[in-house]
Amino acid sequence: MSIQIRCPNGHVLRVKESFAGRIGLCPACKAPVKVPQIHRSLTEDDIIEVLGPHDASRKPPGSNGEAADDPIELGPTQGKNGPSPPKKICAKCNREISAGTHICPFCRTYIANLSDL
Repeated sequence: MSIQIRCPNGHVLRVKESFAGRIGLCPACKAPVKVPQIHRSLTEDDIIEVLGPHDASRKPPGSNGEAADDPIELGPTQGKNGPSPPKKICAKCNREISAGTHICPFCRTYIANLSDL
């Protein structure tokens, strides 16, 4: 497969993926061109591999095992250094986490809402 790039002078070039991250010369004008790195998207299998297998027998303390439909959104609170960032509650383990987090760092549950996308 090839990568399509433009040199600084506007020439359209196609280079092999093996040149990703390297610098070469445009064959038309000899200007240096950096070939960008290839960023592949993660699949669900990649995410599951990072998270590890699910252990249904493990429950956080104080949890009844039932998850709510959506995490509870909490507004910012006033701290010593001004307002703290917004928080939300994980629907599975009921712990408070940053509102921008999509995977709970405690129970590793994916908790993003459609509004987060």
